[in-house]
Amino acid sequence: MKYERALLFAAGVIVGAGTVCFVRSKLGKKAAVAVVSKGLELRNCVAAVAERAKEAVEDVVAEAKYVAEQKTNAN
Repeated sequence: MKYERALLFAAGVIVGAGTVCFVRSKLGKKAAVAVVSKGLELRNCVAAVAERAKEAVEDVVAEAKYVAEQKTNAN
């Protein structure tokens, strides 16, 4: 159990060092820029979907308030 954690830590350090070396290379930098670019596109798409969902919920709430107000006024 002790050695398992030490091996996992060592593996993490090795992978991290390899990643740093890869990103510093010309090919790695291009790949990192492409991945981050796609991530930003995804974030914008998710934000747009969330905004549309928020607007739909606000419409439902406003309509529900109107219906409740009409019922109150009718009584």
